[in-house]
Amino acid sequence: MAIQLSKQQQQYLGAGAIFLALAGFFYVRFFWLPISQKMTDLSTQIEDIDRKIAKATAQASRLKQLQADLAKLNQDAIEAERRLPKEKSVPDVLVTLSNLAQQNRVEIMSFAPGAQKSQQYFTELSYPMTVHGSYHNIGRFLAAIALEERIFNVKDIVYPAAGGDGQMTVSFTLLTYQYKG
Repeated sequence: MAIQLSKQQQQYLGAGAIFLALAGFFYVRFFWLPISQKMTDLSTQIEDIDRKIAKATAQASRLKQLQADLAKLNQDAIEAERRLPKEKSVPDVLVTLSNLAQQNRVEIMSFAPGAQKSQQYFTELSYPMTVHGSYHNIGRFLAAIALEERIFNVKDIVYPAAGGDGQMTVSFTLLTYQYKG
C-alpha cells in the first residue's frame, strides 16, 4: 500500500519537517545547551565547595591538637626564658648566688659585672667572683651553680692551696647568658 500525497500535502509535510527541525534547533540552542552548561558549572562549584569543606573539616579536627601544641610551646617558651632570660637582671643573679652560698656555707667575697660578649642568638655576661670557704663547701657551691635552672657556667677557676684551717679563697669567672630575641 503506497501512500500518495498531493503536491500541497507534500509542501505541508516539508514545511512541518522544517518547522520541527527549526524548533529542535532552537530548543537545543537556547534551552538545552545553556541549562547543560549551567549544570556543569554548578557541578564544578559544588565539587570545589566539597573540597573546601573537606579541608576545613580536616583542619577543624586538628584544632584541638594544634591548641595543645600551642599551649606546650608557650610552656616551653616560659621555661626557656627562665633558663635564658631576655633581660640582664644582675639582682636576680646576685640573689641566686647569695642563696646558694648561704646553703653551702660559702662566703662571697667579691662580685662585679664584667665584660659582655655578643653571640648570634645570645649575649654572654661575665662576672668575676671570689668566694671563701672549705674545699668541699666550695665544690658543692660550684655544683649547685651548675644545677640551677638558669644557665650558669664557671671558667678560669683559681684554687690556691688550702690554709691550715682547711679554708681557701677561690677566684673564678661566672658566665650567664641573655637571649637576644
